[in-house]
Amino acid sequence: MDGGRPSAGDAAAPNDASALVDARVASDAGPPVEGVLFEEDFDDLPDWTSGDEGAPLPGDFYSMRADSAFAMSDGFPGGREAIEILEGNVEMARGGAGKSLVMWRDSNGPDWYWGSDSMLTVYFPEGHDELYLRFWIRFDPAWTPDGESGMTKLFRFSSWDPDDGPLYQAFPHGANGPILIWDYQHNDYGTRNLLAFRGHPQETNYRMTDPPMINLPRRGNTSMNFDDDIRDLDGDGVDDNVVDQLRNLITGEPVSGTVSHEELYGDVWHEVEFHIRMNSGPGVYDGVLQQWLDGQLIFRNVTLPWRGTESTGDPLWNVVSFGGNSHFHAYPESERRQEWRAIDDILIRDSLPPERR
Repeated sequence: MDGGRPSAGDAAAPNDASALVDARVASDAGPPVEGVLFEEDFDDLPDWTSGDEGAPLPGDFYSMRADSAFAMSDGFPGGREAIEILEGNVEMARGGAGKSLVMWRDSNGPDWYWGSDSMLTVYFPEGHDELYLRFWIRFDPAWTPDGESGMTKLFRFSSWDPDDGPLYQAFPHGANGPILIWDYQHNDYGTRNLLAFRGHPQETNYRMTDPPMINLPRRGNTSMNFDDDIRDLDGDGVDDNVVDQLRNLITGEPVSGTVSHEELYGDVWHEVEFHIRMNSGPGVYDGVLQQWLDGQLIFRNVTLPWRGTESTGDPLWNVVSFGGNSHFHAYPESERRQEWRAIDDILIRDSLPPERR
């Protein structure tokens, strides 16, 4: 984790995202902007849900995968579909107007089960050595931060080879690698920043062990706090990143210590940014991942060997998927508990925007 410094953020209060006026979103309207690959604010899309059997996918999305337990399409009157883009969900749209991408998780199944799949995917057939992603996220006011049973996938980057197999087939036998997944997690140590790293070739380097990653333990799964982990990015025991933009929603102070869901995410919109770049060759330690939350740099590593020592071909980043499945078992199935997270104002570029360079 390289000790890079955060870029300057927005002048407005970063955590009160519902009150922000994002000039960058407004400036993206009109003629195509150089470097921009994909934009979507959902407002002009027709109403659509994952339960609309046979209906075309909305906008320029390429594919979706959904697995619901209590949806109306499953025979439960009033149940919510795994994925929704609806005018009726206006209270879940950024700014309280228009539409957003709403994904529901259901509390069901045995403790080992990962259900409630809700993935909506953007695909770039040409592939890119580098991608930058920005979107806004908000969680259900009744969201349950319930330890391990509250783990939920939020988005992923991947390199998919259509000749190897289906898009949603991962793991060592799958057709995706490398992969980066961002998960929601809350446990006895508070809200975590959980990143899952998967390498190429996936058959022999799924956990990115050949070569091993630098300063990233747990064989590909890295659960980080919002205290020293976001202040000491290179892991050498010395703070190298000033945290002054990501603030505790309750105290107003920069986040530190054990941070609860209410203190970090609460019931407001948050700006999320990721920048990813492939390493230059098999086994070379120069791949990049950077992450910002509300304008605050919280992760930076410039030594990632996405392509392992046995990597052949030329894997490129070509998939961005929003959502994913959940390990959510906090309530008995008889309650038919459903909780949402919403995503809005997506921007994908083939390079960092000027303000991040």
